[in-house]
Amino acid sequence: MASLSAVRRAAGTVVAALLVTAVAFGPSAAARPSTVPPSQDAPVHGTVKGRVTGPRSVNARNRAAVDRFRQLHARSAARHPVDTNHEWWGTEVSPNSSALTGISATQSVDSSLRLSNSDDVLYAPTVKPRDGACIEVVTVHTSTDAQIWAWDWCTTSGQDVGATETVDSNFLGTYGTTVNGHSAYTVKIALTDPASNTWTAYLYNYATGAWQTFFSSGGTDQSGVAFGWDMFEYYSSVNPATGNVHVCDDLSGKAVESSSIQLRTSAGWASADPGNSSIFPNPTMDPGTYLCSGINSDVVTPNSDWQVSVA
Repeated sequence: MASLSAVRRAAGTVVAALLVTAVAFGPSAAARPSTVPPSQDAPVHGTVKGRVTGPRSVNARNRAAVDRFRQLHARSAARHPVDTNHEWWGTEVSPNSSALTGISATQSVDSSLRLSNSDDVLYAPTVKPRDGACIEVVTVHTSTDAQIWAWDWCTTSGQDVGATETVDSNFLGTYGTTVNGHSAYTVKIALTDPASNTWTAYLYNYATGAWQTFFSSGGTDQSGVAFGWDMFEYYSSVNPATGNVHVCDDLSGKAVESSSIQLRTSAGWASADPGNSSIFPNPTMDPGTYLCSGINSDVVTPNSDWQVSVA
């Protein structure tokens, strides 16, 4: 199985873009979460929209974003347009993580963000527990929507979205919280049946104080990536007027943040730290690499809280 570095850099030779929370205004390292993160032991009550096995239908206007996400993880670079850039940055769970049985994070999300280029997609933050896990939960921004996907890596019909939620006032009123002055939601992905390798994604309902089941899938992980992650990721072309990727200009004055990243092993839940994770692919972002002149990365708490902002 190829390493995350090999797989992602292979894609990066042809495209340059991103995968981990979505976008918000005005980050400040001094202002920390205004809502205490939920306990992992909070009860599980009900489901998100009452459907947890799928696939659930995906809004047709975002089908291109779904296809592009699948292509980003494909081994054939020929499928990617040569003028599209794909980059990523964030927390990578250490390799040899078979003992890891869960991951949780609070992800920022901007319900009003619309990308200026209809071909671009911001997948940030996006989170997958480890090699073998069936589910990745992605915060997705396109030119039409802000959505949350449960990506099914174990579907027998090929990788696809298993469940979706559109981020609007109704969603934020139920699953939203506030972190560092911006909107966010909390997700947990856990191994719920080792015998069938079944994983379940949960969203935390802040209105009721309980986790709700979002999507469940079991089988064989087809991602071909031997790591877990919580990342900022984008897929974007260059704006000739600025020399930046369009996503960079769209994020001007905004920030993406993932906070309260926790990992579960047989010892229980613990914050991501340098002993069980790393910042990938480099400690800080290089504006030249990301084709974004004002981009800045900040590891607020190694490695359980990171921010990406654009000045």
